[in-house]
Amino acid sequence: MAAFDVIDIAGRFGLTGVSSVKELTTGHINASYKVETERGAFLVQRVNTSIFPHPEEMMENVALILRSIPRMELLYASDGRPYYSDDTGFYRIYGFVEDSVSYDRIESEDMAYRMGAALRSFHTVLGDIPGERLHETIPCFHDMDYRFSQFEEALSRDAAGRAASVSPEIAFMEGSRDRAVRISRLYSSGALPSRVTHNDAKLQNVLFSRIDGSYITFVDLDTVMPGTILFDTGDMIRSGASAAEEDERDLSKVHFMPGYLRAMAHGYLDDNPMLTPMERSLFAESGRTITFIMALRFLTDYINGDVYYRTDYPEHNLIRTRNQIKLIEDMDDFFGNSDCYDIDMILK
Repeated sequence: MAAFDVIDIAGRFGLTGVSSVKELTTGHINASYKVETERGAFLVQRVNTSIFPHPEEMMENVALILRSIPRMELLYASDGRPYYSDDTGFYRIYGFVEDSVSYDRIESEDMAYRMGAALRSFHTVLGDIPGERLHETIPCFHDMDYRFSQFEEALSRDAAGRAASVSPEIAFMEGSRDRAVRISRLYSSGALPSRVTHNDAKLQNVLFSRIDGSYITFVDLDTVMPGTILFDTGDMIRSGASAAEEDERDLSKVHFMPGYLRAMAHGYLDDNPMLTPMERSLFAESGRTITFIMALRFLTDYINGDVYYRTDYPEHNLIRTRNQIKLIEDMDDFFGNSDCYDIDMILK
């Protein structure tokens, strides 16, 4: 990618008087910078167009849903579009949400409950927007059959010469295929309704108030598109019901936290009128499914030579893979010998 001038990009959106620029390195995909200006703080991002090949459609989605999320300010460039592009890249700017905080992991059952309630609020606020009005920004994003085809292609190519070293992880993936594809196939068949979904609804993408801990908004909206809400509840469980972050190398620290799942379930499910019986029954199972898909994607990227996710060291994606597998194994131990986790078991 060509180099770019953050201050120049800010000016394309009418921002002047820039006093500081700070790169943010927490995201896996886009390049992000906090820019302090005379109007306040803003988030300048260069979108990774190799991951999002149709960024204009993505920004149409974002602009549409932000009409219902007033705490998120989206700036428009001088030509009236919610983005700016040139030969150095594709850019957008959000207002920086001050007095906000995000977390890498759940630290109490109260926080877990607030996470569940936050996701419920996100889905409820966007519930009047039919999923079909949105573009599919990444086709087949949670289609497990498609992810398995990518995995099989990676194995056949073995571009980085790593496949032979990960045979236990490969065996785990292949042994869980029939169960892993269930939710995405139910969605594809129409048995699960299509809704507006975040599709990356992990804990780290939620902003809470520093002042009183209340929910503010979800961020990283690039993957908002049609889907089943189970894609979102699954990522909430994956990121919120683990005692460790997905990058934790010491697998002895990776544990499933049933108390956190119980609290998230109450925050999301209690008196939730929008859910169908099938959605409710698969709530807990969605956690296993999305944890599995992330393990599969991390392993696929590792075998391919780390071409998708940002990595900090050569085995980073493999560590992520083993971390997610350990979490699944812990969940399986808790729920027992079953081919579908029983949500009523966790709510007792």
